[in-house]
Amino acid sequence: MTQLNQQHSSSPKPQLSGKASTQPSLESTASPRFSFKTIQNIQRAFLLAPGVLLYGIFNFIPLMGLFYISMVDWPGIGEKKFVGLDNFKKILGEEYYRDQLFNALAQNVIFFIVIIGSFLLIGTGLAMLLSFKTWGRKTYQIIYFLPYPMAGAAVAYLLDLFVHPRGLLNAALVKSGVTDLPIPFLGSEDTALVTLALFYSWHRMGFAIMLILSGILAVRTDLLEASMLDGANRFQSIKNVVLPVLGPAFILITVITMVDVFNNADYTLLIMGPEAGPFYSTDIMGTFLFRSAFGASVAASDANFGLAAAIGLVTALMILPAALFLALRNLRNK
Repeated sequence: MTQLNQQHSSSPKPQLSGKASTQPSLESTASPRFSFKTIQNIQRAFLLAPGVLLYGIFNFIPLMGLFYISMVDWPGIGEKKFVGLDNFKKILGEEYYRDQLFNALAQNVIFFIVIIGSFLLIGTGLAMLLSFKTWGRKTYQIIYFLPYPMAGAAVAYLLDLFVHPRGLLNAALVKSGVTDLPIPFLGSEDTALVTLALFYSWHRMGFAIMLILSGILAVRTDLLEASMLDGANRFQSIKNVVLPVLGPAFILITVITMVDVFNNADYTLLIMGPEAGPFYSTDIMGTFLFRSAFGASVAASDANFGLAAAIGLVTALMILPAALFLALRNLRNK
């Protein structure tokens, strides 16, 4: 009996089968409720929701109201008279309004070309200089960006003082012998529009510099070092390595500037007035819209908010392709 007990106790215990020992736990087999991409999309939607809501309230809903206003004849006070598409026919069909539209559009294009040319040439050059590790770089960045937060009225006042026939610029030109008489920068049809565009460029140059500088600083250092090891000089490295990376920044600056330039006319209105003198030589889409809505003078009786709304819609259709291009490009990059 004792021997049987000893044999029973010394007999090997049965081993569990391999299937039972290798079964995964419930925690490891449980799949996540949402995929990583779904969670990422949900987070993106929550982050974008406040901005989309604000844009819808303050931009999209008023834009929808603009369609209705463009179909009425309304001086701003009193009864609205529904006229359908007559405001659009008036802008494109009547010679008086059509000539003003084409004149404002052509000058707006010139205004935009001068500004974007200054941004891409001068802004890129200054951003390149700021990208070097020179003494006082942060101070220069602040100086270049300082005019950007200033109000348009303050910039217009400085412009008037600077380019006035008795202003600082003409005093320097006459004293240095460049010209015998003061130049009427804002009083001549040939120079007024370009002068306004250059001061707009000075006002917003800090914005362009910061965007371009951020693109330059994003260039990988090893790419520049590799190009120089291959025998490229500094100019060739900038041309073949840095400038291709700045393409997205250039496109963003171009689209934002186009939208702003074709919608705003604060410098012209503050300095040259609604008539956009001299002889409509500084008239752009913004001043044409303002003049149609409020009249050219206090005693004007031809104010028509419906006509101004139609001009605003025509302007929006002109810049819509650029905005769609930027949006589709950003979606494609994602």
